[in-house]
Amino acid sequence: MQTKAFPAYVKDGLEAGQFEAIVSVFNTRDYGGDVVMPGAFSRSLSEWKAKGDPIPVIWSHQIGDPESHIGVVVEAAELQAGDDRLPVKIRGNGGLWVRAQLDLEEPRAAKVHKLLKDRRVTQFSFTYDVAKGAPVDWEGRKSFGLYDLTLHEVGPTLLGMNPETALVGAKAGTCPTCGHTADSAKASPAPVASRLSPASIEAMLRVEALDVEP
Repeated sequence: MQTKAFPAYVKDGLEAGQFEAIVSVFNTRDYGGDVVMPGAFSRSLSEWKAKGDPIPVIWSHQIGDPESHIGVVVEAAELQAGDDRLPVKIRGNGGLWVRAQLDLEEPRAAKVHKLLKDRRVTQFSFTYDVAKGAPVDWEGRKSFGLYDLTLHEVGPTLLGMNPETALVGAKAGTCPTCGHTADSAKASPAPVASRLSPASIEAMLRVEALDVEP
C-alpha cells in the first residue's frame, strides 16, 4: 500500500466533529512525480458503496492501531473540473472530495480534532493500491499516471507532498474529555515537506477559513 496527501479550507455548515477535504487533486503532478487522473477512484468508491461499509478515517496511516481509527467517511465523490464545491485554486483540476465524521467521544479523535482546529495539523492523506498506472509525459516531464486506485482509508497526517490539495472544511465541536471548543481560524500555508519514500507519497494540505476567498 502507498500513501498520498493533498490542501484544505475550513467552512461553516457542518455537524460537530465533521470535516470536508479534497484528499486528491486530479491532473496535477505531485512531488513524487505522480498524476492522479479523473476517474481513478470511481471503481473503488462503487465497491465501498456496494459493500455498505464506511471508508475508515485513520490518524497518520496507523492502520494497525485501533485507537487511531478516529472516524468514518460519510460521503465521498469525484468532483469534476468546474464543480463549485472545489476550492477556486483547483477548480480547473477536479479531485476526490470527502465528508467525514470524527468520533469525538474517543480521546484520540477528540485530540486530533483539536489539532486540526488549532492548525497544529494541517494536512490530510489517503492510503491506496495502484490497480492501473502507466508512465506518462506530463508537461514535458517524465511522470506516472494513476488511472485506477483502490482506496483503503483517509485521514489527517503531519507531512505531505502536493501543494495543490486542501482541507475543505472542519466543524468545531466540544471535546468531551477536556471541554475545549476550538474555533476555525485563518491559517498560514503549510511548509513544503521533503519526500518521505516511494511508499509514502503525500501531498500538502493547507487550512484556511472559507470566509476568505481561497
